[in-house]
Amino acid sequence: MMRYLLLLLMLLCPATIQAYEPVPTPGLRLVLQARVTVDPAVEVGVSDHGKRRFIPITGGTFTGEGIKGEVMAGGADWQIDRPDGVREIEALYSLRTDDGAVIIVHNKGLSVPDPRYLMTVPAFHAPTGKYEWLNRRIFVGRITPVPGGGAVIISVFAAEG
Repeated sequence: MMRYLLLLLMLLCPATIQAYEPVPTPGLRLVLQARVTVDPAVEVGVSDHGKRRFIPITGGTFTGEGIKGEVMAGGADWQIDRPDGVREIEALYSLRTDDGAVIIVHNKGLSVPDPRYLMTVPAFHAPTGKYEWLNRRIFVGRITPVPGGGAVIISVFAAEG
């Protein structure tokens, strides 16, 4: 009896598999670039998940689609060096637009040394109004260290499609 049940299930399963239409690959559109200044890293030490440090954010500037202003001092980039060589990054900081709006940025990502990979997924918390579109999108960020240190360039792309 069990044999017949299995045979019946095998025969019916292909009939229930549906062919789906191909889905277009989402695109990325550059919406914002920030030059973020930082102080030297503060080493915390080895903890339960790896070696920890934080990097104080001291300021900077940003510009993008209908938005520009300053990176406010007081944020930080919290990092963990994992045993597999990957660095987890999690930054929390604020932007102040040239018209006075304050936008909180929560930026999480990974840094992999070889081959070089430094990508993030920033989330924005903007007030209702002109900049609330930042609350309604998925973003991908790329971090580029500035030669000589003391700053990074964060390029933020909106996922579309």
